Amino acid sequence: MLQIKTDPDSALSLSEQIYRSICQEIEAGNLAPGERLPSRRELADDLHVSTTTVETVYDHLIEEGVCESRPRSGLYVAAEPILPATQAKDTPEVRWDFSIGAMDAAQFPYSVWAKLMRLVLSEQSDELLMTGDPQGNARLRGEIARVLYRLRGIETNPDQIVLAAGTDMLVAILITLIGRERLFAVEDPGYARARRILIAGGARIVPVPLRQGAIDVRELYQTGAGAVYVTPGRQFPTGQEMPEDRRTSLMRWARETGAYILEDDYEGEFSLTPDALPPLASRPDAGRVIYLNTFARTLAPGLRISYMILPESLRERYRELYSACSVPGFEQATLQKFMEGGYYERHIRRMRTLYKERRGYLADEVERLGLGRPQTSSAGLFELLEVESPLSSGRLMELAARAGVRLSALSDYSILPGKEESSGTFLLGLAGMDKDRIREGLEALQKAWFPRTGEKNGGRE
Repeated sequence: MLQIKTDPDSALSLSEQIYRSICQEIEAGNLAPGERLPSRRELADDLHVSTTTVETVYDHLIEEGVCESRPRSGLYVAAEPILPATQAKDTPEVRWDFSIGAMDAAQFPYSVWAKLMRLVLSEQSDELLMTGDPQGNARLRGEIARVLYRLRGIETNPDQIVLAAGTDMLVAILITLIGRERLFAVEDPGYARARRILIAGGARIVPVPLRQGAIDVRELYQTGAGAVYVTPGRQFPTGQEMPEDRRTSLMRWARETGAYILEDDYEGEFSLTPDALPPLASRPDAGRVIYLNTFARTLAPGLRISYMILPESLRERYRELYSACSVPGFEQATLQKFMEGGYYERHIRRMRTLYKERRGYLADEVERLGLGRPQTSSAGLFELLEVESPLSSGRLMELAARAGVRLSALSDYSILPGKEESSGTFLLGLAGMDKDRIREGLEALQKAWFPRTGEKNGGRE
């Protein structure tokens, strides 16, 4: 069986990562000359990617002389495969980072955070040295509950909040609490990292397509799933808000089937829609909703503090199974004081203004350079860019990486076939760079994608 590893944080496209892994398997002797590769559908199912992604990989292997296609038989390793050895080992330097998880370190409130860290140490509390409450620092949970009500309209008891070291950890915990025997539905396209954590945790997943920017609840009924992972505020990666009628249908599905809704409100604090609908967890009928959020988006990815709101039945089961919180007490105490002092909400307001300015600037620069057509969405930390080009999205990603630009393609987040056949759509994260860096990165993309003088968005001016 092919040993293919992918990294969601890589500067390379998903198709390029798979291509290089296959080349490495051949070089290592795990795939011999003349050996047949899995069919496109088989490999797509094994890797939980779309057949279009695998199609791009296989076309690349044939084009480079690594493999050969035999009519009505399949794809085989060439008798004398031409392996791009140096290409398979070299990773291009990232100079401009438009990835979704990027962060502008200059915006972190270092001085305040350092002051509060010293204050926490000066108090010499024994609690910092103990395992503490398995759900996390009670005072911090109280602050989270207060801020949730003020910023997101969610009224919750702090006793229902559970802290963990990152959203990955929360998802892994939920697999245990909900049960591996249940089927977990995921949006398609959807959040690839959550999908991988579910699979790594032994959960069975089923992709459900979107309809008009939100999960198709009619299809969801057909799956028999016992839980669904959704991003209703800003569907990831399309950035669309789930409409009210679909929310009502989704809540009805959970009640009728006894299933759970895992609501990831990953950037709710930065929504640019003034009349945005509130989270599902704020509704009076939210008894089957598990709300998830993280400070990785609002403060820093390296902080590794996320939290969820559990229904009472699952909270009791959590306390039976877990005896300690995975977040260090020192970090919890610092964050608690940061929130108590009002610094957190001030930081959110400042960053919301900054990101709004950057998004407007990015859209203006895209238009100036003729890179493509920005797609309207309610997302606050990234922009969707639709590019018209005869090149595939995988090829455009390769050209971007060679130019030192990191970004992601919409097609990288799909499993079901046919969803991204004509989608030259890319996600441009705007949290990691200031305006000057954004301009430079977009100019680098323009030169990489449309190198001929005067050419814009795949055609002549």
